[in-house]
Amino acid sequence: MNVLKIFLAAVVIFLSVPLFAAEEPAQPADPLFQQAMKLQKRLALDDAQTAKVREILEKEQAAAVKDRDTLNNNALNLIQKAYDRKKETGAQVEALLNPLQKEKFQEVVKMTHFDRDLFELTEGLVLNDEQAFTVEGILIDYYNKLKEIIPEEMWSDEGPGPGIPVISPGKAIGASRGVGRMKGLMKSLERKKNRAIRKVLTPGQKILFEQIQKVRAEKRKRRSAEEGKSGK
Repeated sequence: MNVLKIFLAAVVIFLSVPLFAAEEPAQPADPLFQQAMKLQKRLALDDAQTAKVREILEKEQAAAVKDRDTLNNNALNLIQKAYDRKKETGAQVEALLNPLQKEKFQEVVKMTHFDRDLFELTEGLVLNDEQAFTVEGILIDYYNKLKEIIPEEMWSDEGPGPGIPVISPGKAIGASRGVGRMKGLMKSLERKKNRAIRKVLTPGQKILFEQIQKVRAEKRKRRSAEEGKSGK
């Protein structure tokens, strides 16, 4: 069982990974325990709540293992199942909370573009421990460089789904030529990121990665068509 892989999914569910982290993450000794302790601290859980949260995380872990064993040839199904588990687990935890804790919990579960990207690649590619840490480092580098060329206030946010930050036309500042240049730089960075990710994947995982890339390309195509219509 890849405990760390499951831990990464749980982290994305409950604790947003810093979008532009300065250091590589360290492997935890007991992921589920540490996750429960982080939630206890963030939400001011009592001991009984913390114990129940741990039970919920253990059940989520078992479901994740089952899903990965049965759906390991379809990245999109793996990702959808992971989002379903995320929603169900979040609802179970929220049911344990008082109103103030629920308010804090809503902040905890918010997902950035980085979170969604890491979540979907970890789940959709069935990454092992070493691969997961390598891919996380690649994404950290990618988003750090992306932030340097595109202010976050210009990113559109479409909620759960392929974590692809894009320039929102309604928020773009400056001439269209400047926006076009930024889009070009984004494509260059993404190609570099994808090449780096492919290098750490097995042949089977590369097939899963192409499944994800195909869906993201289709999403970009639809978005471009919509932007074209809105610009008329």
